Amino acid sequence: MIAAILLMSGNGDRFGSPTPKQFLNLSGKKVYLRTLEAFLPFVAFHQIILVCHKDYVETVKSEVTDSRISVIAGGATRQHSSHLGLLACHPQTTHVMIHDAARPFITEKIIQDNLAALKTHDAVDTCIPSADTIVHADTPETISSIPNRSHYLRGQTPQSFSYPLILKAHKNASDTNASDDCRLVLQLGKPIHIVSGSEDNI
Repeated sequence: MIAAILLMSGNGDRFGSPTPKQFLNLSGKKVYLRTLEAFLPFVAFHQIILVCHKDYVETVKSEVTDSRISVIAGGATRQHSSHLGLLACHPQTTHVMIHDAARPFITEKIIQDNLAALKTHDAVDTCIPSADTIVHADTPETISSIPNRSHYLRGQTPQSFSYPLILKAHKNASDTNASDDCRLVLQLGKPIHIVSGSEDNI
């Protein structure tokens, strides 16, 4: 069984809006609903878990109807919310795909490529090359080096995993505020396969 976990518990601080961006209107529909629409056609997902801010749980429950969907309250950090989503998975779950609900332009191909990669890999990340020069700065005021950008990619979501592996990674996490789930898997020394994302996947 494969579960999709959509993380949507952010409060919009970085976006600078009183309304979290996943709940803003995008061409007549909330952002998170557009993201959800990308996942619903895939019968491979036996469960779709929406991890949202506690203040929006009842609102979200009233706006979704698919029987595969579960709505739960998230935690204080992205890592905590992701862990709560994992704990809400069906006991027979074998794999999970974790995506930021505030990325409504995810494509069918990105989801398909993640699902295909899960057949042969236990951890998968969605990445794109960096079109900009990458600089390393030891302080905010001074560049210390300019690495070869061909060795660096920009990480996106979804990130997909063997369920036992990502659950173990969270339980053993030494980082209590990881910005993504692959970081926790790397702490276990496990390899992560890369699939191509898209500049439009925002």
